[in-house]
Amino acid sequence: MSEEKRSISTSINKTKAELKAHPSTLQKTMSFDDAIKEALHSPATTTTSTPAQQVNKTYNSRLYWPDIINTPENKWTFSCVEIIDKLDKNEQRATEEKKNMEKCLIYFYTMKKKLNLFDHTYTAASILFYRFWYLYGLPASLINCIHVSQAILVTACKTMENNRPIDAYIKATCEYINQVIYGNRNAGNIDKLKWEVRDKLVNYEQRILTHFGFDINIENPKEIVEDIFSGFYRYNRDYDLPSDFKESLPKILVEVRSFIIQAVTQPVSLLCDGYSFLALAMLYCGIQYKKISNEDFKYPKDFFKERFPIRVTAEKFEAYFTDYRLLEQSFFDLKSNKGDKLQISKNDIESIIEESTDNEEPIGDPYSYDKIKSGEVQQDLLDHIEERVNEYINRITAGKKHSHSGDGVSSQNASTTTSPSRNQEPATKKMKI
Repeated sequence: MSEEKRSISTSINKTKAELKAHPSTLQKTMSFDDAIKEALHSPATTTTSTPAQQVNKTYNSRLYWPDIINTPENKWTFSCVEIIDKLDKNEQRATEEKKNMEKCLIYFYTMKKKLNLFDHTYTAASILFYRFWYLYGLPASLINCIHVSQAILVTACKTMENNRPIDAYIKATCEYINQVIYGNRNAGNIDKLKWEVRDKLVNYEQRILTHFGFDINIENPKEIVEDIFSGFYRYNRDYDLPSDFKESLPKILVEVRSFIIQAVTQPVSLLCDGYSFLALAMLYCGIQYKKISNEDFKYPKDFFKERFPIRVTAEKFEAYFTDYRLLEQSFFDLKSNKGDKLQISKNDIESIIEESTDNEEPIGDPYSYDKIKSGEVQQDLLDHIEERVNEYINRITAGKKHSHSGDGVSSQNASTTTSPSRNQEPATKKMKI
């Protein structure tokens, strides 16, 4: 017998003798908690711990069974200087980078039209695109930039519950690549391109999710504006607004929606969170409305405080407007740029808002479930819901009759035109709050 085997045999015999002499030794040596810690490669408690330490030791489920995926806590907002500094220091390379970024943003807009996506899906894709660019930059070639953008678009569609079949993404993306990159000269190899685009989509979608650490929770300003001024709050919170302001607010909200869709093409989403983005839009549109339509216009007292979980001050948003203007000058020269209209001063903002200045009072979340779960529902809201439901029933019924009338219109087209999405409402409905 070798020396190593004799040593092992001696150790085993010694352990057996100790167990016979002290049967409780096993429990003291390896407790249940220590076994879990050993399995998790954590330092186990020693048998030399005092009785007091043994009594005070508690079971910590977060330590023993940690989350499979730990999502980071990131506000996704940065200073204007940090955003501009992400551009390449070489002027020629920076110009090429911005051209590729602009083509990607045009890709999002083209896909929105071709796939009939919601406006808030387009804004979500733009927000995710700028987050990816800020953290990881973009590939050097334009076609790889489009592949990344396609994966971002699919992620945004899933996040906004506005998904489409994979073949729809592939077909529309191939058409865009063939037009923008190949100048419609690659029609003969379109089938090969489709397989390449499909493979890239699967690969890049996995990379997008892992690069973001699965943190795709977006404060989408286009979605927030619809929630804050939805029918529920219009009839249960905003019914007591001044009559003249109730006439002005729908017109302002129409402009706010347009402002958000246009502003999201610049990296404003990296500058401020979703609620600040929406407040920025409402301040801008309020000031323009005051200059053009009604010089006496003003938001009611504490209008933002009662609806936004952030503090709206003239100093803070004067800085936002200044930074927004710098971003426009540093990135894209677009027709939608506001230019000198963004030269908004503190006095301009103070002329349309009247917010309480009690800095010690915390701003709570007005949309907390605990605050609204026991709220009163007014009869006006119930009547409004009944009216809308009857409208949808009539439209769907009319669509079905139209599809069976033998005029060649398919039931699929009829169901599309009667879809109760907020983007397909008649123009008169869009003018409502």
